[in-house]
This record gives sequence, C-alpha cells and structure tokens, in this order.
Amino acid sequence: MIIMKAKKKQVKKKSFFETGVFKKSTKKKAVKKCKDKKTKPVKKLKFNFGSKIEIRKLPKFKLDKRKAMIILPNEFKKIKYDLIPPFAKVELIKEKNEITYNLIEPELTKKEQDDYERIIDGLMEVIDLELTSIKNKENVLTYVEKQIQDVVNELNISLTDISHGKIMYFIYRDFIGLNHIEPLLQDPYIEDISCDGLNIPLYIIHRKFGSIKTNIIYKEESELKEFIVKVAERCGRFISYAEPLLDGSLPDGSRVQASYSKDITTHGPTFTIRKFTETPFSPMDLIINKTIGSEVLAFLWLAVESGSSILIAGGTGTGKTTFLNVLSMFIPQNAKIITVEDTRELQLPHENWIPAVTRPGFSKEYGEVTMFDLLKESFRQSPDYVIVGEVRGKEAYVMFQGMASGMSSMGTMHAGKVEDVINRLQTEPINLSPSFIETLDLVLIMSHTRGKGQSARRLKEVVEIESIDFKTGASRTNRIYTWLPSTDTFEKRGYSWLLQKISKNKGIALEELQQEVLDRKKVLDWMRKSKISDYKEVANLIKEYRQDKVKFMKRIGVVESVKKPVVNIVPIKKAETIEPIKKPTAKIVPINKSVTVIPINRPVKIVPINKPVTVVQTKKTEAGVLIKKPVSRDRSVKKLIIKEPLDK
Repeated sequence: MIIMKAKKKQVKKKSFFETGVFKKSTKKKAVKKCKDKKTKPVKKLKFNFGSKIEIRKLPKFKLDKRKAMIILPNEFKKIKYDLIPPFAKVELIKEKNEITYNLIEPELTKKEQDDYERIIDGLMEVIDLELTSIKNKENVLTYVEKQIQDVVNELNISLTDISHGKIMYFIYRDFIGLNHIEPLLQDPYIEDISCDGLNIPLYIIHRKFGSIKTNIIYKEESELKEFIVKVAERCGRFISYAEPLLDGSLPDGSRVQASYSKDITTHGPTFTIRKFTETPFSPMDLIINKTIGSEVLAFLWLAVESGSSILIAGGTGTGKTTFLNVLSMFIPQNAKIITVEDTRELQLPHENWIPAVTRPGFSKEYGEVTMFDLLKESFRQSPDYVIVGEVRGKEAYVMFQGMASGMSSMGTMHAGKVEDVINRLQTEPINLSPSFIETLDLVLIMSHTRGKGQSARRLKEVVEIESIDFKTGASRTNRIYTWLPSTDTFEKRGYSWLLQKISKNKGIALEELQQEVLDRKKVLDWMRKSKISDYKEVANLIKEYRQDKVKFMKRIGVVESVKKPVVNIVPIKKAETIEPIKKPTAKIVPINKSVTVIPINRPVKIVPINKPVTVVQTKKTEAGVLIKKPVSRDRSVKKLIIKEPLDK
C-alpha cells in the first residue's frame, strides 16, 4: 500500500503529457491505462475516459493558389490583393502622396484563441522532429495537420469549419512560416523587409513604389528575440548575446542580416530580409522592365560567350546580383562553372556547375572557410568560368590572377562609377597592380532610380577598360553604351574596343562581329514579341541558337543581317546624254605689287640637287642682250636657267 501511494503521488506530480497517454494518441490505450489505475488524467482537462469519445474528422486545410500578379496603377486611393488566399490580404492606401501597406488577417475570437493555445501546447508535446528538416512545405503541412487531428480528438476540442480554418492558418503561419512576416514573403512586389527595433513599424521596399511603412509592429522584446532566433535556425546559423550578429540565407535563398541585443542596436533587436525569388529573372524580364536595352544585352551576350571578364558595380540594392545571374545564362551549357559566395544567391540553369559558399568557424581559429580559400581551390579544378558573388578583399588578387592566366571571371563590387572601381582595386585591402587591372574587359554600372513615386533599376553605362597607366594608375576607358534618363533609352557611343580584341583573338572580321550583335538583338526582340520570359525556356533557346544559328533563325522566321552591302545598278536610258564635267575656273586675285610672270610654254631646265649648280647674275644692256656672270657654285641651290633671251 505504501508503494501504491508513492506511485500515486508521483502520478499527481506529472502533467498529463508526461504520463504518456497523450503521445500514444489512441482511445483504446488511454482507457486501458485508466482501468489499470496506473495513471489518472488531470481534472483540469475535463476529459472522461469512461465516456464515449466522438471522433470527428476535421476538414482538410487547403490554401488557395494566388492568382497571377496584378498590375498596380500609378494613381489610386485603395488597392487590395491576396497574399495567402483566402486568409491574408494586403490593402495599399494612398493619402497625400504617402502609401501605407496594411496587412489584413483573420481575427480569432476568445474561444478560438483558447483553443489555439491548447492545440499549440499539444503540438509541442507530440511533434518529435524539427520542421526545418522537412524541405517541402506541403509535406510539413500534411504532417502537422495529422498531429492536430490527434490533438483535437485527445483534448475533445469542438471546432467549426470556419474556426478550424482560421486556427490552421495561424498554425501554418507560425509553425511552418515566419510568423508575422510570412504573408509579406508571399508578396511578389516586396523586395526587402526591415525591422528597425521595438515599437517601430516594419518597412518594406516595394518594387514599384519604393520604401513603404506597414502596420506590423513588434512591441515585446522577448517576441522579437524569439523570432530572430527562429530565423537564425532556418539559416543554419547561431545567434545569442555572446554572438549578437547574424548574416545568412533562408532555404529559399533570401538573404538575412540581424542583430540580437540592445548593446548593438539601441532600438532593440533588428533584422533585414532581402527576398530572392525562387524563379530567377531571365534576360527578357530585364528588357521588359527596361533595365537594359536589347542591343546592349546582345552585345553583352557576345562578350560573355567570348570569355570576357566583367565586373558589375553599383550601390546597395541596385540589382547587381540579379544582373550577374542573368549574364551567367549566356555561358555555354557545357562550360564548367564555379561560383563563390558568402550567402547562396545565384541560381544557374547549368548542370556543370559547382556552387561554393563560405562557412564561419567553430571557434576563432578552427573551421572557418573564407572566400579566399574557396577561390584559391576553385582554380585547381580547371573551370571555364569563375563567378564571385562580391569582390571586396584579398580574394580579388586570386580572381585577377586567374584573369591574367586567361580564365574568364565575373563578379560584383560596391562602387558608384568606373573611377571608384579602379581606385578600390588599386588601394587597400585589394591593392592590385595596373597590369592585373588591365585584364578586366568590361565594367557595368548599375543604378537604382527613385522618381515620381516610381522605383526602377537601370544599367547606367557599359565601360570598356582599354589600358592602365603604370606610373600614374590612370585608366583609359571607352563608354560604349550609356543610359539617357530624359528619354529612358540607351545610346551607343562610337566604336567598341572589345569587339576589336575579340576579332583579333578569334580571327573573325570586325564586320561579322557587328552583324552578329544585330542578329542576337533580333532574337531578343523576337522573344519579347513572343512573350517568352521563363528563364529555363530562354536558356534552351539560347542553347539552340548557339548549336545551329541558321536553322534557329529560319525556324523563328527572322532574317539574318546581310554581311556584304548590295550595290544597286540603275540602267541608263538610251536617249539620255551624259554631259561632260566642267572644270572649275580659277579665280584671279589682283595683287598690289608688280609681279614678273614667266610663261609656262617656254622650256625650263630643272637642275637636280645632287649636281653642282652654277648660280649666275643676269644683266640687261641697252641693246637688249642678256649678260650672264657666274657668281658661285652651290650644291644645295636649285636654279631655273632660261635658254632663250627675255622679250623686250
């Protein structure tokens, strides 16, 4: 009896979930344990094991597919569109030229909130694996929904279909998604999401309207810290008070930067998420968005395919990585590519591709893998192209050394103009010699323009690097394409030094390369006219063009540019007479002074320089006889000697 009493006391100290009845989640085993009197359910749950349990199968939770992205007008007062239909929506309100982003979600009643908390507590006991280990969201949702069915039956919770749908939405948002910002991540117009601290509204970067304030505010520090820890776990990183900074990427490729404590950011914990689309931009998307013109892109297509080294420069958020990803689609399909990044952002359609990512160390001395290490090892794998996510340190020396050895390289850099790029490459911490910088072929400058409430990214200029002065470090450049903001078009400026270099290296006539650029421009214009924008489809068409250009051009119905000019011969009519060309008459200008004119019809003797010349002095007598008197002999003087005497 004493032993039994002791056991009963232990059972009373245990919670309902610690007894093991909940985890088995079946009615038969729970009732059997009650009959054996080895366990006793907690009275607070008001669950009678002796009574019959009505097991009601909950309806399947389903999220509707979002419709095609709507086109937002420039002028409006209120606009609504779905984010996670049929639950989450957004309402854009414009007042006094200021736009507010209001997130609309379903509201839970008091009973629904209580049921939600009970179900959450039950899930925390039942789920025995990390949801982040399941990559597919649909599989995670199926697993969670099955566990919720067992929890609702065990706790005898009665839910209507409407209540079940709302509770399931919040469970999906908080368990599978990223809490309050999950609907924002589903908005195709949002590029950046930033939280500046406690009691401050979240701000977003809208693709069309720029920076906009939202109605989402974190008021509790503990809630914001828990969210940042959750984001760090999704990134596969660790953040704490000892290591309060986070730099990583989410499984979908979105880039994350966060701080954990007020010691670092005085307004409280912060985070910034830069979204990266699952489907990368294609070359046609950039042309449709007017980021670049078709002729400029055709020129870059030929440059990348020819193995030119390119550096894309610009400020923060100007679209450097996106543009780099687009240029990588022009690399031949069979070429071996190695990409080196801090956080995984590039998405290439190639199979022969090795994506390399840096790794932080386990301590200050061990386990760290830097971009310099990855880049140094990449050149030992004999790649055809090396792509560096961002050039900012000593890894640039390895990259430019590869360029000097003939290996094609591409990368990005933070700089506003070409002169800044050259200065950064020549100063610390990069500190390259002019001979290395000369191996760079092209510098592309990106810009992010914000005007009249519009936000747009443009390729500002395409600059060719011709040479670098070894003494002064000054660069000789050629701006071949420039963006004109007034007309939002691209202007070509003169010749291309790069085409001349490709012509010399490959033995192709310069005229043929110029015609090749025009042919590729026609292909890009045809894709745009045919509304082909999917990056995989565009990549396949580029591959088909490279394999058999004549067959491809014939298939799409585009005529190739004529390589040689055609001369049109116009026949002359028989009755037509051709008049002789009249010689222009010389205009005689009178001179004030008297001039002696020597007649041309008289014979003149020209004495060459290398023979001795007798210089004579002539004098006319009264009888009109010319007397010649020798003066000197000089080899360097030419003298005209008139054989006949002068007229009177």
